[in-house]
This record gives sequence, structure tokens and C-alpha cells, in this order.
Amino acid sequence: MGKRGRPGKGKTRRYTLEEPLKPYRDARKLALEVLEAAANGVDYAEQRKEHALGHTSRSVEVLIERFIVEYARPQTKKSGNREELARNWLEKPEMKAWYGRELADITRADIHSLLNKVTAERGQAASIEMRKHLSKLFHWALDQQFITTNPITRLDRVEVYEVRERVLSMDELRRVWDAAGEMGYPFGPMYQMLILTGARRAEIGEMERNERRSITLNGAAVPAVVIPPSRHKSGRGHTMYLSSPAVAILDSLPDLGGKYLFSSTAGKTPVSGYSKGKARLDRILAKRIAEEAAERKEEAQPMERWTVHDIRRTVATNLAEMGIPGDHIERVLGHSMEKLQRTYIKHDYAQEMRDAMLRWGELWA
Repeated sequence: MGKRGRPGKGKTRRYTLEEPLKPYRDARKLALEVLEAAANGVDYAEQRKEHALGHTSRSVEVLIERFIVEYARPQTKKSGNREELARNWLEKPEMKAWYGRELADITRADIHSLLNKVTAERGQAASIEMRKHLSKLFHWALDQQFITTNPITRLDRVEVYEVRERVLSMDELRRVWDAAGEMGYPFGPMYQMLILTGARRAEIGEMERNERRSITLNGAAVPAVVIPPSRHKSGRGHTMYLSSPAVAILDSLPDLGGKYLFSSTAGKTPVSGYSKGKARLDRILAKRIAEEAAERKEEAQPMERWTVHDIRRTVATNLAEMGIPGDHIERVLGHSMEKLQRTYIKHDYAQEMRDAMLRWGELWA
């Protein structure tokens, strides 16, 4: 503070009281508010302008942008594309329910509500990932003194990464393929693409139109989907080479004119309601199994519980049984390589990945 009670640092600014002319008592009160704001390092004029626009310098959307620029962007230079990854998670549609509120006003109940919605729409793994990015945001905001308490600290949640070993038999996988064909757009072709590629659910469900590419490989143009770093778990991006059945499915999708290939909103947003889609698929499977058992006059044996991510494990297992080398399968799945391999092995395995996908695709042609 300066000698006369003014802030000891920062540029002095003149603030004019609003018209019409205020009574002395009101003017004095307003002047004290301006001086108090200045003493706390707040520009009163900017604060009033922000309130008029419906947000403040400490609102959720403003601090998310500052977090991305001031924290995630510098981290990107050190270890992968952290900026795009943070933006991808912290700007998801679920976060917009908080826009217009100050980050300091977000409570544990708000966080639980948001994570419950993410779990219902995207699954437990997505909820865990969202919590991780929220934790970094709140920790940064606390360190920067934008908030005084961190509501996400010791947040009690039930989501845990479930270590699963379930592998569907080829008979079961074909049942899923046929049931998906009965579902129709968007979930039917989405499930079939998961079977054809072994990709993560979000990698297919959030696929954008411009990610379909024609890549030159050994002098020939081949179809592929190029996932940018912001959408890939590794933060480095990933290329999926497409078999003929995969190309046929993507070509058969309705042209909604929007950004996303799999959508319930004319391409404006990616497909949502994953849990409802899976429940519907399970009902179709159960009905088909019951009908087949009735024809044989046998008791129906329900399909053992399975998750969408089990498809990815099933694809990897079958590729191995077909004789595809393990390191080729790892690259098909888009797994991050060990640091030693990234440093010394510069071969991109593009042809090996495509060959594996073509061989797998032949089973579904």
C-alpha cells in the first residue's frame, strides 16, 4: 500500500461516477468501493464491464481459458499436447452448466453432479479422466489465489478403473455385430466400427468428418482416420487404417452436414446416451438368444456380462491368434510406446498396422 492508502503497485486509473449525478452519500460509498477494489488489486471499471457482459474475471469459463494458456500450454512444450488435451476435457458440453458462475462458488455437490452426468453419458473411465483435469484446474486456481478452498480435495467417488479380462468369443462378437446391424444409426454403425478397428469408444463416437483422410502409403492412396492429439489418450494422435468393411460403413452414414459423423443432433455434437445405447443393444441380443433357444426348444442361456471396452480386448486377442506380432497390435490400438522405443525406433509401422486391419476386416466383409 502507498502512503495515502492507495495500492503500492499498478497503474493509477481515473474512474468517473455514473450519471445521473449521485447524492453525496451514495457517491462516497461508491468511491470507497472503488478504493477497496483497488487495494485488493481489482480494476473496478473492468469488473463492472465484466458483470455487464454476464461473466467475471473469476468465472469458470474465464479461469478455464487462463488455466489452459498459463498452465497447460507451457506443459505442452515439455510433455506432449497438454493444451489440446485440457481444452478437449474442460470444454466438453457438460462443463457449460457451470458457465457464468464464479469458480469459487462451485461446490462438491456441483462436482458430483457433473461427474455423475459424465459417467452416465461417457462411462466410468471418462469420469475418472474428467476428474483428473478438474483436479488440476482447481489446484492451479487455489495456488493462484482465485479460490480459497479446493472442493475436489478428497472427493469420495466410486469410480475405479476396473481390471477386466473378459474376451468375447467370435460367436459372441458376431452376435454383437448382427444385433448392432438391427439398431440403425448412430449406435449400430458405431458398434460395428469398434469391432472393425479395436478403437476406444470415444475415438469412434466423437469422430469428426475432417478426420477421414486418404494417406499415401508405399506410393498408393489408402483410406484412414487421423485422430488428432487432442482426442487421443496418448496426447500424440493416432492413425487408424481402414479395411473395406470399415470404409463401407463410413460411406453409408447419413450426410448430416455437421461436424460429427456419429450424432443425434444433425452433426452438431457427438453421439451421447452411451448407456442407453448399450442397454438397447443388450435387449436385442437377449431377444435374439431367446428366439433361437425357443426354435431349438431349449432353455435360453443369456450372454455373459460384457462391456463396450471388452470389444477392444477381443480384437487385440484375435489379432494375436491370427499371428499378428504383439508390437504391431500395440500400435494398432494406439498404445503409447516405452520411452526407449520412442527414442530409438523411428519406424512408423504404418504398413504393418494396415496389413493387420485388412486381415481382420476380411472376416467381416
